[in-house]
Amino acid sequence: MSIALTKEQDLFIQSCYTFSLLLELHNNNLLKSTYFEGMVFRQPIIKDGLRTIGITNQGCALLGLYALVLIPHELFRTSSREWSEIYSVVDKYLDTYAKNTITNYKTDYPKVQYLSHIRNAVAHSSLEFSQGGVLIFRDKNKRAKESFSTELPLIHLNGLIEKLSCAQINYLNSLIYNG
Repeated sequence: MSIALTKEQDLFIQSCYTFSLLLELHNNNLLKSTYFEGMVFRQPIIKDGLRTIGITNQGCALLGLYALVLIPHELFRTSSREWSEIYSVVDKYLDTYAKNTITNYKTDYPKVQYLSHIRNAVAHSSLEFSQGGVLIFRDKNKRAKESFSTELPLIHLNGLIEKLSCAQINYLNSLIYNG
């Protein structure tokens, strides 16, 4: 089935497919396969490094958050109703699992806008994988003297990525079947 896509929708779909490929390579144990062993890398250090860090590493998490949070926000922020529904599901997840949230943003009262802050943290590389098993997101608006930080235990990072992925799949299905 072929559908007419805008350039934004096409870019969105390509980034979703690419990140999904990485996850499926992990799920199918690529790094433990004979196929991987037989692969010739132009830079052998990359192959050795992948054996050490695996596919679902901190860099992959950052790429995934970029593809699943930043790209849709930048491309589709004008269609606010549809994306606000998606964001509300993810915000509920983060409200449940994020810890030690500190914010003085006016827009966070009465309800913290987690996904907006995570988008900003990803966009500005203001996140940190701490030794304590948490991913710390930081957002700052220097002009308004506002700041935000929250910690997501790494055991809940896959859940966040899953929620975001489901939202993307729902959007893809709406394009294909309702487009």
